[in-house]
Amino acid sequence: MLYPVLLIICCAGILQGFCGFGYSLLALPVICLFAPAQWAVPVIAVSSLALNIMVLSTSWRNLRLRGFIPLAVTGMLFTPLGAWMLGSMSDTAVRVIIGITVTTASLVSLSRWAPHMRRNPLGMAVTGALSGIFNGLTTFSGPPAVIYLSATETEKGSFRANLSAFFLALTIVAIPSFVGAGVTSASNLIEAVVYLPAAALGGTIGILLAKKIDSAAFRKTALVILSLLGVSGALQALI
Repeated sequence: MLYPVLLIICCAGILQGFCGFGYSLLALPVICLFAPAQWAVPVIAVSSLALNIMVLSTSWRNLRLRGFIPLAVTGMLFTPLGAWMLGSMSDTAVRVIIGITVTTASLVSLSRWAPHMRRNPLGMAVTGALSGIFNGLTTFSGPPAVIYLSATETEKGSFRANLSAFFLALTIVAIPSFVGAGVTSASNLIEAVVYLPAAALGGTIGILLAKKIDSAAFRKTALVILSLLGVSGALQALI
């Protein structure tokens, strides 16, 4: 199973590097086609560390942490709850949630739906809580935060930098949470480090491709594929 997972993670890294999104959305439902979600989620979390660090290293000068504290604090607090849910729920239920979430996130991105809100501490806190739960349960911490920050028209540089810091913080909290919730063991997480280079390689390839290829058509194609993966994954779990 090592080589197929390495290939999937590398391809997901290319998508992330090229489009700026989609690592977990691509890697998790595909891996769940032949492996339990309770095994796949911690592996995706560990391997995503490489991509989070890569993005943050290129954008840290735009960090504006003060206004993002409620988002980060509640996200980290609620991540263990998501990990507990992952350990308590059946594999079928988790895979159905993964499929529905991937499909919904992809369709929302395709529709370019963009509500308009005013950013406030309560909204940030609620968004952080939702992101934390999804982070621990599926590693999908992105959709709630991306939708809310886009709706509040967060400045682009600050958006990218703070999101990458937020994702990194939640991943760091998620990894020990998986052990505490009995989802995986410390030795299994250490073994998952083998997938880090594949994620980094994919991310690097994606970044290089993005400089040479028009991303609009690729982005739409990727979102369509992700939505189909989400539907097929949910159906497979139910059948």
